Amino acid sequence: MTSSPFLLRCEALSFAYPGSRRVVDLWTHDFAAGLCWLRGANGTGKSTRLKLLAGALAPQYGIVQLQGFDLLKQPLDYRRQLAWVGAEPPAFEHLSPAERFAFLAGLYPRANAEQWQAHVQGFGLEPFLAQPLSQLSTGTQHKAALAAALALQTPLLLLDEPLNALDAASVDYLRGLMRAVTQASDRLWLIVSHEDLGLLPSATLDL
Repeated sequence: MTSSPFLLRCEALSFAYPGSRRVVDLWTHDFAAGLCWLRGANGTGKSTRLKLLAGALAPQYGIVQLQGFDLLKQPLDYRRQLAWVGAEPPAFEHLSPAERFAFLAGLYPRANAEQWQAHVQGFGLEPFLAQPLSQLSTGTQHKAALAAALALQTPLLLLDEPLNALDAASVDYLRGLMRAVTQASDRLWLIVSHEDLGLLPSATLDL
């Protein structure tokens, strides 16, 4: 048990896709605040683990707790503590980036409109705010998803390949935010990336 005020706990977490072996097998780990880089070869279940922690997949066995909230027993309270940006296109593609953030902001108590505007500028999203996400490029969709997730200001942020499809200026902007999180004591960014993050994370977990 860490003395940090932040804690994400997995205990004996297990999951298998239909007809396959367990991708995640009795995974137990305590995460403290900061930036943790989750690394491993293909097939080690990195993205699956993020989906389990996000509540996008239901564990077949085990416990997940975030800030004292249990995923299975208190699913709504648990999910309000986290934001997740996966490798897939963001949900609600019929909405514009601005509309999507406004919708999400109504669900997350810490959502901050000023932070949203700062991230819009940081990722160069101003020209695309009124266009449906479905009409935007993969890279612009990804930047819009990142800007929204960051502005929700949740204690836990799950990022799957966050550097993919980003232009150089957006990579620099995101890396600057990552560096700040390495010193945080009240939040965790858990990142899956095949690319080197370009910085020293608070912790690295090899699978």
